[in-house]
Amino acid sequence: MSFFTGPLRAEEVEGGWVLTQTLTYHSRLLGRNVDVPEGFFTDLASVPRLMRWLVPVANAKNRKAAVVHDYLCSSSVQAEYGITQRKADEVFREALAVCNVNPVGRWCMWLPVRTFQSVKSFIGK
Repeated sequence: MSFFTGPLRAEEVEGGWVLTQTLTYHSRLLGRNVDVPEGFFTDLASVPRLMRWLVPVANAKNRKAAVVHDYLCSSSVQAEYGITQRKADEVFREALAVCNVNPVGRWCMWLPVRTFQSVKSFIGK
């Protein structure tokens, strides 16, 4: 079972948010905790402006999932956890379910993320 161990505590700063307390998420997919450290900077959801009409940008319901995903998108964090970008995106979808985002909403948030990462990876080759 996947779950968050506590609330999201963050302070708004120019350009985004900074965690004022570690956010811990237990991922069944990873079989371990993801500890997003105090002081981590996040924009909560890197959604291109063109897609914001379709994809909610970090509302109260999906913020925790967005923070975990932002953290897991770092190549150094991926190396530490032994995961790929694809796995980070799967954890995002998993965390959205924990945040009680309905299946259609999860898909609407996950698909643009996964598509963007796929295109980014293809262009980078």
